[in-house]
Amino acid sequence: MNLRKVFITGVAFTSALVLTACGANTTSESSSSTASTTESSESTREYSIGVVGDVSAEIWEGVADRLVDQGIDLEVVTFSDYNQPNVALEEGDLDLNAFQHTAFLSAYAADKGDSKIVPIAYSIVSPMYIFATEDIPNVESIPDGVTVAVSNAATNAERSYLGLQAIGLIKLDEDAGFAPTKADVVDNLKNIEIVEMDPAQIARSLGDADLITIGGDMLTDAGLNPADAIYVDTDDASNIDPAKKNIITTTEDKVDNPDIQTIVAAYQSEETAAAIEEISAGSSIPIWTDNDNPKADYDTYVANQE
Repeated sequence: MNLRKVFITGVAFTSALVLTACGANTTSESSSSTASTTESSESTREYSIGVVGDVSAEIWEGVADRLVDQGIDLEVVTFSDYNQPNVALEEGDLDLNAFQHTAFLSAYAADKGDSKIVPIAYSIVSPMYIFATEDIPNVESIPDGVTVAVSNAATNAERSYLGLQAIGLIKLDEDAGFAPTKADVVDNLKNIEIVEMDPAQIARSLGDADLITIGGDMLTDAGLNPADAIYVDTDDASNIDPAKKNIITTTEDKVDNPDIQTIVAAYQSEETAAAIEEISAGSSIPIWTDNDNPKADYDTYVANQE
């Protein structure tokens, strides 16, 4: 099993929906784990999966280790932002990816126009956390006029705005539902300044910003402790849109590939669930069930956006 890290400059492109999708330059460096130091036999089938962040990579490394006995050599390719994994999958550089939720894929596909990416399984839900500077120990102590950093990717920012409403900083238009944007803020209850930025930059902005909203997938890599957050949106399940469950995806031509299904089955296991809890330190929550139909859920979501 190989682990390849791809470090990206984090340049998002502008789309009609103001959504991030692709457009960054990449460089890569390769390293092989001890489990893959021997040459693959003729019967070994090679596949690759793209993930975002070191936490996800470590979890998938464990999956790859368990697949060796089944004749599958799974390479884990780690990206540093959300802009590239779908592009790499479309271009055939990957066989699968596992980094996004249904709403993000829908936005990407709408912008691209002819996407061949298909969701085939659920993986995790990443809580949305709100962290504050040391002089703001809890929600109750948030003063007027604070600066808040949120994602500039609309499908990631939605939960940020719902969280800011939940802690009493803003009021949102009721018609926005699970998908509010900055434009849906109808009452700025504490005169806060909202600054939208690349998700990869949010953690390091704490200090310049008084509050940051950040997803669990970026949390641990940034060295933040979930226990230090002043708010976590998964504490209130009513705030979680089903479209924000993360998915494993492949391309249309590989959906029926038995090895792809074997990879998914190896991921959706008790071993993986335990690894997610341990490695992510609670920043990711296993979300799959035996009755999932992510493709049907995705199609319904897309239809509702039209």
